[in-house]
Amino acid sequence: MAMYLLGRSRSIETEQRHLTDYGNWTVMRANITLNDAIAALKDVEAQHWHDCSQAHIDAMRLYTMNHRAINEVGFFKDGYLVCTSWGVVEHPPARRPADYEIEGGIGVHVRVIPLITKGEPMIGFEYGSHNVLVDPIRMVDVLVDNEMTLALANSKGEVLATLNNPDPAVVRQAIDHPGPGAAGNFLYSSYRTPLWIAVAIERRTYTHANFRRQQAMLLPLGFLMASLMVGLIAWALRRRLSPLSELEIGVKRKEFIAWYQPIVELATGRCIGAEALARWQRPDGTIVGANIFIPVAEQSGLICLITDQIMERSIAEMHPFLSSETGLHIAINLCADDVETGRPLPLLAELLRNKSIPPDRIWLEVTERGFINATAARDTLMRAQAQGHVIAVDDFGTGYSNLSLLHSLPLNVLKIDKSFVDAIGTESATSTVIAHIIDMANELQLEIIAEGIETAAQAEYLRSRGVRYGQGWFFAKAMPREEFLAYYRLHKDKEVKSEPALT
Repeated sequence: MAMYLLGRSRSIETEQRHLTDYGNWTVMRANITLNDAIAALKDVEAQHWHDCSQAHIDAMRLYTMNHRAINEVGFFKDGYLVCTSWGVVEHPPARRPADYEIEGGIGVHVRVIPLITKGEPMIGFEYGSHNVLVDPIRMVDVLVDNEMTLALANSKGEVLATLNNPDPAVVRQAIDHPGPGAAGNFLYSSYRTPLWIAVAIERRTYTHANFRRQQAMLLPLGFLMASLMVGLIAWALRRRLSPLSELEIGVKRKEFIAWYQPIVELATGRCIGAEALARWQRPDGTIVGANIFIPVAEQSGLICLITDQIMERSIAEMHPFLSSETGLHIAINLCADDVETGRPLPLLAELLRNKSIPPDRIWLEVTERGFINATAARDTLMRAQAQGHVIAVDDFGTGYSNLSLLHSLPLNVLKIDKSFVDAIGTESATSTVIAHIIDMANELQLEIIAEGIETAAQAEYLRSRGVRYGQGWFFAKAMPREEFLAYYRLHKDKEVKSEPALT
């Protein structure tokens, strides 16, 4: 019984340390968002705009597009908000004093109702004659597990943002009592810095579940020998990591396969290639979608090994067609670590050489997260291009890249993220962003592929805007090799107006 109670106590401590880690990660995420907003704010202020000319408004719009954290930029003149990134304000409201000020002379407004959209309250930051509005959810945009909830408050204890609707009473107790603690049916941990108070909360039932399941066995064994009981507790705790353990086994057994989603020419419906998407084929034959295992793989570092398996499987399955079909390519996603290190490039070169596949038949897709170390990413992408590969930036608009960074990277293709395609024809705040992304890609002389096309209206809008290629359920879902090849044979000979020229 003593060992059982000790194990229960340690389990709670482990969960509270787990919650403290999430509080730390929440503060890191808040600082990233804050720094991004302040950098944009000081940059636009440094340009010394004094009016609301079209050039001024266009500049503010560009900042909202290049900085993921920012929803709106505004300009004050003579004590009134005279224009924003939406345009000139017809009835300018008076400028009100900031709720408080942080280091660097940045004024903070805790709750700001957007003047144009009248949507959910935003957090406002002001400096000089400009301000920026930030969606509070950006401050707590952290991938959580279980039924965990988060809250972020300023140093005064004012709650700025929440995730998954935490209990207000528990949040207030956690803010008033720093460190780990318990309140009713909840465990919490309050992580503090001079600027933020981050609170992570989790139900007690999650921690106790394993112990209740094992109670009938643990108590009788406790009367036999304490050492055996300690071993069983360790085994029970390891069971909490079973998803990661199963993923490690799956990687060792090479259970990951490639499914292919067609990429088509919007004007003709001609299939020009496919994106290789990872699927986990379990020993019983069931297929696990990428959204289930990719987050765990990225957190654990197994994603690079999965990338290798998808690369090997795609080339082995498709090499007869990649060698003979000049109009076909396969796009393979590289993880952020591989973009920084260039680790898979020698393996890829050897695989293509053994199968006599031209390198330009393999496109490499990289996400904006891979550009955090811009120097290392640039070196890897230049090496990949030197090998003959086409480079595409995937999920564009959801990361932290800005226009100047994209200018400096050797890219060939820009893929518009599904979230922007979904906004086409809607009244959402992001519905106009896609036009700016298309203009940016044209300015950078990048070919464009739109992801997540699900309706004919979306496809027609993109085609009319000059977007040449697309992929999504409107054309076809991801499919196994044989189904994709059947689709390709049916759509490869569509009327062709011009051949793609990607180098």
